[in-house]
Amino acid sequence: MAIKLEKKGDSHQIDLSKLSNSKNFTVQVNLDWEELEQKSTGLFAGLWGGNQSADLDLGCMYELKNGEKGVIQPVGGNFGSKTTSPYIFLDQDDRTGATAGENMYIFRPDLIKRVMFFAMIYQGAPDFKSVKGRMLFKIDNKEEVFFELDNPDSNRSFCAAAVINNINSPVVITKEERYFTGHKAADQHYKFGFNWVAGSK
Repeated sequence: MAIKLEKKGDSHQIDLSKLSNSKNFTVQVNLDWEELEQKSTGLFAGLWGGNQSADLDLGCMYELKNGEKGVIQPVGGNFGSKTTSPYIFLDQDDRTGATAGENMYIFRPDLIKRVMFFAMIYQGAPDFKSVKGRMLFKIDNKEEVFFELDNPDSNRSFCAAAVINNINSPVVITKEERYFTGHKAADQHYKFGFNWVAGSK
């Protein structure tokens, strides 16, 4: 049965002590979306990519218990790794949302301290009001947790969607849905401490 997180701050706990092997379970995170509004025409069409489909990216900022930090996202081509640290992997860059979105996998949740998952509009829409974004977490213990990005801010194309914290079991998934102007502003809020430069894909 799926568990829906309705509002910002709602959370769900995964009790590692109840799993037969807490080092060998996977958390799958899916970002999917659909466009809600007709594309602009004329002068304003060029500002947001004309009639291009909205291209959303799933990414994360992570910190492991050993102090390692990093960013996984399509921009810059950093898709992570299944078999080496940080054991976080992004499967594809879906440019339209037509292929069931993008999926990120955490293969060693026991190693993470925190992960902030974000959705970013790369092109095709000015903000999240014109796309219906949703995020789904599938856990090996058959639990599913989902929520919608249903309270967007105008003219902000970066959404810190959810945070997973793992200080001492249980692992906690929290709906954040905080909107920012970009990576740097979100990082300042969550205090990962990265140095940001412009990138493309």
